[in-house]
Amino acid sequence: MNQQEEINQLRKKIEQLKNSIKNCNHDFSNPIYDPEEEMIQDDRLGYEQHGVDRWPIPSFHKKEIPRWSRECKICGHKDYTYKTAPIVSSYEPDFKK
Repeated sequence: MNQQEEINQLRKKIEQLKNSIKNCNHDFSNPIYDPEEEMIQDDRLGYEQHGVDRWPIPSFHKKEIPRWSRECKICGHKDYTYKTAPIVSSYEPDFKK
């Protein structure tokens, strides 16, 4: 088998694995908090002088974006969400008239 045939065989195997993940009856584990970090540019350091021109000194800081993930116990597919919903677990008596 030459290298091109091996590449084609591996691509076919990848497509088969993607289809099996897509057709899996997912059994997800409990969600975990898995924040995403994003680098935000700011000009906290001020400006530097280049002749008569002033250029902002680039600096970055990390911003944490709340995100939750869950992983399928069968195929390993990871699912992410940025949304939350309230959980109602019990009721209280309401004596208001």
